[in-house]
Amino acid sequence: MNPETLVAVNVGLPVVSALAALLLNDKRIRTAIVSLSALVLISSSVLLYQAGGIVFSPGHVYEQAVVVLDFTLLLYFLYAGAKAKSLPVIGLGLAQIIPAAYFEFVVKGTHVQNIILVDNLSILLTLIINVVGSIVIIYALSYMEEHEHHLKMKKSTQNKFFFFMILLLAAMNGMVYSNSLYWLYFFWEVTTLCCYELIRHDGTDEAKKNSVLALWMGLVGGVGFVGAMFLGYNQVHSIALTDLMAVPEAMGLAFALMALAAFTKAAQFPWQGWLLGAMVAPTPVSALLHSSTMVNAGIYMLLRIAPAIQGTNLSYIIALGGALTFAMTAFLAIRQTVSKKILAYSTIGNLGLIVLCIGINTALSNTAAVALLTFHSVAKGLLFMSAGVVENKIGSRNVEDWEGLMDMLPLTTTVLIAGMVSMFLPPFGMLLSKWVAVDAVASSPLYIGLPLVLLVILGSAATTFYYAKWIGYMTVMPLGLEKKKDEELEGPYKLSMIGLLALNVVISVGVAFVINKLVIPAISSAYPIVVSTTGLTVDLGFTSFPVLALWGGIVAVFLIGSRLAGSKGGKVAAPYLGGSNVPGDYTKYRSTAGGEFDLSVSGIFLNASLDEASLEKIALYIGVLISVALILVEVI
Repeated sequence: MNPETLVAVNVGLPVVSALAALLLNDKRIRTAIVSLSALVLISSSVLLYQAGGIVFSPGHVYEQAVVVLDFTLLLYFLYAGAKAKSLPVIGLGLAQIIPAAYFEFVVKGTHVQNIILVDNLSILLTLIINVVGSIVIIYALSYMEEHEHHLKMKKSTQNKFFFFMILLLAAMNGMVYSNSLYWLYFFWEVTTLCCYELIRHDGTDEAKKNSVLALWMGLVGGVGFVGAMFLGYNQVHSIALTDLMAVPEAMGLAFALMALAAFTKAAQFPWQGWLLGAMVAPTPVSALLHSSTMVNAGIYMLLRIAPAIQGTNLSYIIALGGALTFAMTAFLAIRQTVSKKILAYSTIGNLGLIVLCIGINTALSNTAAVALLTFHSVAKGLLFMSAGVVENKIGSRNVEDWEGLMDMLPLTTTVLIAGMVSMFLPPFGMLLSKWVAVDAVASSPLYIGLPLVLLVILGSAATTFYYAKWIGYMTVMPLGLEKKKDEELEGPYKLSMIGLLALNVVISVGVAFVINKLVIPAISSAYPIVVSTTGLTVDLGFTSFPVLALWGGIVAVFLIGSRLAGSKGGKVAAPYLGGSNVPGDYTKYRSTAGGEFDLSVSGIFLNASLDEASLEKIALYIGVLISVALILVEVI
């Protein structure tokens, strides 16, 4: 199958499957559609990797269809804004539809010779989107059944849910293939639509409120693209991304607007609110948004424009914004007790580290960025899926209720812990990628390198702390827990979680292959020095990896040994509480001063030390300054 056909399959098939899932409201048919689509999309992604890149333009009819669909979409945004009485949505919608109409019908400047451009970066993103995204949607088959049962819904809305979930994959694939800014802008806004509808899916007041927040923040990015199109056409009479990047000295403001759009999608400060608000949606939505789709759209956009802004002040401001986001979210995550909010802060923080690497904008730093993107996508999808199973099984998102989870849900908990340790322990690729990131940041000019390295170190330490704390809750055996719960997992649960866990292990064991065959080719066209066989490739493939594998083996032996030792049972001793235990009640003790006291553990979330409201206010101010600086640095 030729690359052109594979591109059509990756965009067209999800659209057809989404429509079928919407119109054919039958569980068995929907399961078949999702399963078959997942199989085809995964296969076509692998085949596209083997086939290589391509540049072409579809027929004129497709260009006209995109224009019609784009205006239909913008009108729907205006309708949604009016219905929600949201002035930001209405204003931002008008700020797009009026200029877009002028651009299309007066200037008539939307035509691009090579609309579709598929290179190694596009191919890598396609693999992430289709493989991880498809597994998440399979997982949703079981989750949504339980979810609707818990909500006691009289009428299922899964047809609409799966329509937008599958459509999001099509939009993401279309975006990473688009060389035309107009097409890129259109697919970008389709992702905004899907995000809006998926967040508000449950129909609660909170869900509706948060969906409107996500909508207007997403529309900010759309305004950025409209501005970039006008600047591109006025300066070089083209809206082809490759043409704009060929004259970077004239396109500084256009790239700044696109960087601002990328910040909104990647949830960098001060735009993190929409992603935190998205946690009210069903867990498969979070898994999809955080792993392979929405947030990766922003990262992709920054990676695309990075070669054109290398060595500029704009690039350094991007780096600073990413570093501050990474460090501050790590500390904000420490005091969280809600599982999805912890994972949301983790996503924002790790994206901040990726943005930092892109902003440093060297061959080494962008290698680290793409590697982090790859490993994070797989691990974060796994974390959200397993956390969602726990939520459905025990009825709580509060990690303080997860004590003894290893004994209640051993398989799910093992998968969840594996996902966590893959974020910060060897031999998983995230740790290796962070090493490369630190090296890249440290190698940058001294006046920016040293403070950024310190921020990376602080953020990494805090990340290890909140994951270790969470693991401790799940593995501790609480007093009074006498009976295990039956862990019955439906087929889609097991298939998706074990499948993504296996993928996580495989890419970590094969980290040298991932780096050398996927990551480096993705950036080698813009940064040819990376393909050198002496240096990065050899170090990653044959020097660092054995050390990481050794440490990973030690960690695995320790975890397995601890589990086996605990499974043998034994006498549970009363804790020593600095006094004497109250007979028959391990939760109380009698102090030397007399009197009985309840056993309590406090301070583990550092609530007294970390004031969330103050930290968020500081983050807001800093984020606003960074966003303003992105534009001003090119205006002044």
